Amino acid sequence: MYKLPDTLTEDIVKLGILSKDYQDKKIETVQFKAYRVPMGIYEQRKDEVYMVRIRTTGGVIYPEQLLQVIDIARRHKSDLLHITTRQEIQIQNLNLEEVEPILYELQEIGLSSKGGGGNTVRNILVSVNSGVTEEEVFDTTPHAMALTTKLIAEFDSYLLPRKLKIAFSSNDQQIDYAAINDLGLIAKVKDGVHGFKVYAGGGGGAKPTVGWVLFEFIPESELFAVAEALKKMFSEHGNRKNKHKARIRYIFYKLGEAETLRLIRGYYEEARKTTPKYAPEAVEAIHPFTYTVPKDITPDQDFYPWKKRYALAQKQKGYSSVLVPFTSGNIPLDNAESVDAVEKLLHFVSRFGKNTLRFTPAQNIQLRNIPTAALPELHLLLKDITADIKHPVLVNTIVSCTGADTCRLGIGLSKGLAAAVRRKLLSSALDLDKLADVRIRISGCPNSCGQQLWADIGFSGKVLRNDRVYPGYQVYLAANRKDKPHLAEAVGNISARDIPEFLVRLLASYLKVQSRHASLTDYLEKNGKKRAVKLLSEYAEIPSFAEDKNYYFDWGSEALFSVVSRGVAECSTGLFDMIDVDSNTIRTSRALLEKEKDPEKQNSLLYDILYSASRMLLVTRGAEPKTTPDTFNLFISHFIESGLVGNKYLPVVELARDNKQANFNLHKETIHALSDTVIELYKNMDDSLQFKNVS
Repeated sequence: MYKLPDTLTEDIVKLGILSKDYQDKKIETVQFKAYRVPMGIYEQRKDEVYMVRIRTTGGVIYPEQLLQVIDIARRHKSDLLHITTRQEIQIQNLNLEEVEPILYELQEIGLSSKGGGGNTVRNILVSVNSGVTEEEVFDTTPHAMALTTKLIAEFDSYLLPRKLKIAFSSNDQQIDYAAINDLGLIAKVKDGVHGFKVYAGGGGGAKPTVGWVLFEFIPESELFAVAEALKKMFSEHGNRKNKHKARIRYIFYKLGEAETLRLIRGYYEEARKTTPKYAPEAVEAIHPFTYTVPKDITPDQDFYPWKKRYALAQKQKGYSSVLVPFTSGNIPLDNAESVDAVEKLLHFVSRFGKNTLRFTPAQNIQLRNIPTAALPELHLLLKDITADIKHPVLVNTIVSCTGADTCRLGIGLSKGLAAAVRRKLLSSALDLDKLADVRIRISGCPNSCGQQLWADIGFSGKVLRNDRVYPGYQVYLAANRKDKPHLAEAVGNISARDIPEFLVRLLASYLKVQSRHASLTDYLEKNGKKRAVKLLSEYAEIPSFAEDKNYYFDWGSEALFSVVSRGVAECSTGLFDMIDVDSNTIRTSRALLEKEKDPEKQNSLLYDILYSASRMLLVTRGAEPKTTPDTFNLFISHFIESGLVGNKYLPVVELARDNKQANFNLHKETIHALSDTVIELYKNMDDSLQFKNVS
C-alpha cells in the first residue's frame, strides 16, 4: 500500500477553511475549485453535489478498508460508490459539508483523495492480473506503490500544466494501458536485471496517440529518475496557457519526435544524478490459510459455468482469482440487504489476508489469492449480491463512463446505453461465451474516460441532427491487439437508439468466421471493417420525430435529448484558471466603467481593475497571497521590483494596498495603462509561463 504524504492533515485543514469561506461567499468559486479538484473533490452534474475520488494505486484496497469506506460513505449520506476506469473508487452524491470529515476518516484508514483530479499525477494503473499469472515477467505492483508514495509527497506534482497519467504493464503481450498513458512502463528483464521498456506521451481525448518509445530498457533502479525526468520536462515545457494543448503529447506534436525524446532523455540523465534509486520491495505475500469446506456447502448447477467464466487459476498452486461484476462500476448503498451482502463478502475475503482485492479498469472487482477450495462458498455469497454472475463475461465487462448522469461534460447517457446493449445481447441468439475477450467501451463525450479508443468496438457521445438534435455516437473499431499498440479507428456515426442492434449484427458476422481469426480486432482489420461500415450506412437515416419519437430520447431518459445542462469540465481545473477570472473582471469592469455615471461606483470599479491586474499573474510566479494587502505586496515584489512592470505604477498600487477607499478616479488613466500592461505581459508569455522581452 502507498504511504500517505506528511502534509495531508495540513491539506485537509486548508480544504476545510476554503470550504467554509466558499459557503460564506468570502472567496470566488474558482479559488475553491482550484484547490478542491487537485484534492480529488469534484462537483457532479447537479450544482453543489460532490464526489470524493479515492486514490487506490493499481486498484489495490484491503477488504477492511473497503468495509470502512462503505461505512464512511453511508454515515455521510452517500447512496453510491463508483469504481472508475483508472482503478479508483468514488464516494458520490455528497453535500459539501460532508467532504472534510470524510477526508479525515479516510486518512485514518490509510487512504487519501489527494491528486485524484486537476493538473496532478493521477492514480497509477497496474495490470489487473499482475502478481497472479504465469504470463507476467514480474509483478509491478510494488513499483507502482513506491512511485505513488514518492510522487504524491512532492509539491510540484500538483502544479503541472495538465494531468499526468502513469501505467504499468506486467508483460509486452497486453501493453495497451502503458502505451496510451503519459508514462508507460512495461516489465522487462535484460541480462537478469529487472527493468522496464518505457513509453512517453500517449493519451486519448483530442488528437489522441499511442506513446513514443523513450527507452527500450531501463533498470528498475532508475524508475524514480525516469518519472522525475518526465514530470520536470512536462512542467517546464508543457503548455500552461492553453489547457486544450497541455498534455505531454502536444510537446511531441510541437517539437517533433526526435527533439522531444532528446529533451526527455536529457532530463533523465540529470535526474539520475540526484534522484534516489528504486530499491526492490517484497511483494505482499499470500496469507497462509488452511480452508476447510463447510459441511453444508455443496456446488449447485450454476457453480461450474460460473467458475469457468469468472475464476482463473493463479500461478500460486491452490489459489484462484475471481472477477466480481458490478454494473457500470456501481456499488449502491441505498439498499440495506445489498450492502449487507457486500459486507458479508468482504468479511469472507478478509479471512485470506489483505492482498485479496483489486478494482479493475473494467469497473469490476477482482478477488485474488482465494483458496480454490473456497470457490463454492464464495459463489453462494456472490449470488446474494448480483444476479449478473449467471451471465457470460462479455455482458459484465462492457465499460461505460458515468456520462451525462453525473459528469458536467457528458453528452450521452452512456450508462443507459450500456444497459440497453446488455439487454440486447442477453436476448440475442449469440453464443456470448465465445466473445469473452471482446472489449466494448462507451464514453458519453469525446473524452476517453470510457476507453473507447482502445477497444474492439468503441463509442463516444456526440450530438447528431436532422431537423432536430438527437443523441448519437462516434463509432471506433479495432484496437484490441496484443502485438502492437494502436488506437481504434473512427469509422462513422450512429444514433444511440440503433447501437444495440448494430452491435448484435456485427458480432454475429464475426462469430460466423471466428475460427479463422485470432480476435475480433483481427477480423475487423482484415475484412470485418468493411462489413461494419456497410452496417453503419444502413443506420444513417433515422425516422422523423412524428414517425418514432424514441430516437430523440436518450437511453434511460424521460426527457427529450438536450445538452443545455452540459457544463465546464472540472478535470482540468487548476490554479491557472485564476488568470481567466481576473482578466474577465478587468474586461467587464472596464466596460461597465464606460457607462457608469456614479463617482462612487466608478471608484469601486477602478479598484476592482487595479486589484485584478495586481493578482492576475501572481500564480505564474508561484505566489499565493493570503490577504488583500499580500496581493499588492507580492505584485510589487514579483513584477514592479523585478522590472517586468514599470516603476511608475508603484504609487497607485501602494495606494490601493493602504487605502481601499482612496479616490481612484484621479488615477483612471494610470490604472487602465497598468491593466493593459499586465494583459500584454500575459499575451507575450510563452507556453511555460515565462515572460518574453523582460526589461
